Amino acid sequence: MFLNLLEELSPMTFEKYMELCLYHPEYGYYTRGNLPGKRGDYLTSPCVHKVFGATLALQILEIFELLERPSNFVIVEAGAGQGYLALDILSYLLKKGYTFKYYIIEPFSILRAVQEEILAEFKNQVVWYEDLERVPPFYGVFISNELFDAFPVHLIQKEKDQLKEIWITVERGKVKEFLGELEEPQILKIVNPYLNFWIDGYRTEVNLKAEPFYKSLSKKLRIGAIIIIDYGYPRQDYYAPERYIGTLLCYYKHRVVQNPYFKPGHIDITAHVDFTLLRELGEKFGFINLGFTQQGAFLASLGVERVLYEVSEGSWKDREALKLLIFPEGFGTSHWVLIQGRFLNLSLRPKLKAFLLSNRLNLLYQ
Repeated sequence: MFLNLLEELSPMTFEKYMELCLYHPEYGYYTRGNLPGKRGDYLTSPCVHKVFGATLALQILEIFELLERPSNFVIVEAGAGQGYLALDILSYLLKKGYTFKYYIIEPFSILRAVQEEILAEFKNQVVWYEDLERVPPFYGVFISNELFDAFPVHLIQKEKDQLKEIWITVERGKVKEFLGELEEPQILKIVNPYLNFWIDGYRTEVNLKAEPFYKSLSKKLRIGAIIIIDYGYPRQDYYAPERYIGTLLCYYKHRVVQNPYFKPGHIDITAHVDFTLLRELGEKFGFINLGFTQQGAFLASLGVERVLYEVSEGSWKDREALKLLIFPEGFGTSHWVLIQGRFLNLSLRPKLKAFLLSNRLNLLYQ
């Protein structure tokens, strides 16, 4: 029983609890094979329509051209879900006459089996790796769609003008919180500029797992670009005084659950992304920040409506899917796109087509 294991391991930080709930090799949410989709607990853009991946393929091709069409160009994806994003990207690229290698980072065999079935027609192009460390150095593009929101986070709270961390203990099958000292001093460094503006009881999250991931990625991606698509905020919005309950969300059967201790290992636990942190990490590890905008503007700039006519029959379902991808009622404004690059010419700062309508990169420097 998972609760028995948690009891043996407690007390622990919320970060450790979240990590176990999502990634434990036997009881973790993703280890169990939970996936997005209508039959899962939540939707992602690739589940909505293939035009999302097809439009993203246009951005990949622009980067391919900027790199002067290297013969060893590779696409790498982490957090690939069922594999539909890879399928839609590869299908559209094939339609345009391109057959790039596609690496998928997937630590869970049950999810890899699903991806292998979905991507059977591209079996000669797709290669799987258990983790980023095993991926060979490459020229190309790294893609993550709703990856960083699933990184375990430290949960913190302001209490009597001091910053405390949420710790977890499990007793007789009951998960309980208590306030303790910060596990990592770096937490205070990140939030200290905002601390005086928070009310007593203010609760929020800090992601420290992103830095080692970036460090590893910087060793693998020699030349090319990082494309990150996720829901989140610039830091000044993330830690705004009015966001006093944080951004932590849980999903179960397409319902939002406020309680992260409900069915441990059976619910998806997420936290919004601090995009300012990703901007800082990109610069720290040698990448140039090229653009930042909302998903709707990103897709529209790339010509998503034209791509829709290429990959669909123009039914009302296609039009409704497009609305969900680009309008505020769906993923259009909740999800943001950040692109970072590393080029042979270190001064090169290309103006990508995806940011023609909007580039809000200035928000990540405030």
